[in-house]
Amino acid sequence: MIKLLKHFRAILIFYRGFWLPAAVVTLFCCLVARNASVAQIREHKEFYGIIMFIGPLFWIKTITNVLMLLYIIQFKAHEIYFYANLGIRKMELWIIAFLLDYIVFFTAFYLTGLSLKLTLISPG
Repeated sequence: MIKLLKHFRAILIFYRGFWLPAAVVTLFCCLVARNASVAQIREHKEFYGIIMFIGPLFWIKTITNVLMLLYIIQFKAHEIYFYANLGIRKMELWIIAFLLDYIVFFTAFYLTGLSLKLTLISPG
């Protein structure tokens, strides 16, 4: 159990190295989805919800994650030795870090949809 916690802590340290650009991309995607949804509602078009935007925005997020991975491989390869000394393989490190990033992305997307729904049903 302690080894698992140490691994998770090390992965969070790794994630800390690129959380800011990942968060900016996530916020950008949520903002695009919200603004497009509001524009669709104002034009009185048929609205299927914010979920219809998740496909293209998911691919934007995936492409930027791949670019961040290439950046890490190119410019921060020496840091990977730290994690290798802790017994964490590169693939394990990247998969868990990016899964964490996608959890943040989908949570933010869900909260954006929820706030849009609350905005639509609130009086005023």
